[in-house]
Amino acid sequence: MHVTLDQARALDAFARTGTFQAAAKELHKVHTAVLYALKQLEAQTGLALFDRSGYRTKLTASGEQVLAKARRMLEAERELVATCAELKSGWEPVLKVVVDAIYPISPMLEAVRQVKAQGAPTQVMISVDSLGAVEARFEAEQATVMVSVLPPSLPELEIRALPRLKARLVAHKSHTLARREKVTTADLAGQLLLNVRGSDPRLQLATRSLDQQSTVALPDFHSKKAAILTGLGFGWLPDWVMAEELAKGTLVPLALKEGASHSFTPFLATRGTMGPAARLLAQLVSDYGAVQLR
Repeated sequence: MHVTLDQARALDAFARTGTFQAAAKELHKVHTAVLYALKQLEAQTGLALFDRSGYRTKLTASGEQVLAKARRMLEAERELVATCAELKSGWEPVLKVVVDAIYPISPMLEAVRQVKAQGAPTQVMISVDSLGAVEARFEAEQATVMVSVLPPSLPELEIRALPRLKARLVAHKSHTLARREKVTTADLAGQLLLNVRGSDPRLQLATRSLDQQSTVALPDFHSKKAAILTGLGFGWLPDWVMAEELAKGTLVPLALKEGASHSFTPFLATRGTMGPAARLLAQLVSDYGAVQLR
């Protein structure tokens, strides 16, 4: 059986317009050409696709099912045409990006906005993960662009440093740790340390010896901030996540002798021969970060 796109188009047009004559007019064909295409379709399928017993011809139950499959053929044709047009334009069809949760999403979204403003038909897919899971996802998804706070280890990546991000060890103003003039790691050991999906010794945080004591692993920094605001525990938050709460005094940096602030260097990593969307996005993230996050 060989069903053609012309037959699928004729069947779709008949179903939408209600008559062979109207279908022919929509398809810019003569009436007999549409009738012939649909008779051939019935012959090839071996099914009665049309009920001609009434005043108006209509699709049978079998015809409705064949119509659904025919429309899938037409959708596949449209997707193929669109993909070919994208490839001719020079833009890559898909761009996969993986970003560490500690990095503010605004530079990436602004970069995507500007890429789209250039008319790129590229589908941009952004995934967010944390620490070592960022590079693992980057490799698993065969992404092209990555922002990580841990130095990338995969070979043959082009890597550039982005402006540093500051994070602080904070608690809600009502928390017992926030009310102390001086805090030691021994004081911290008696309280709940909140993490985002664990930590990593490569970060060299002052609380690294306490990481195993955390009993709450949170999915992102916004939920972590919400947990700290309830007084559940204390933890590290990047300044960009809690700027308003710091200004109001709702969240208080802890007076930890070993250091209650830490700076991270995010790394922008790209791989392989990038398409124009990937090149533009990577450059925009680098430029935007330098201006906005200094």
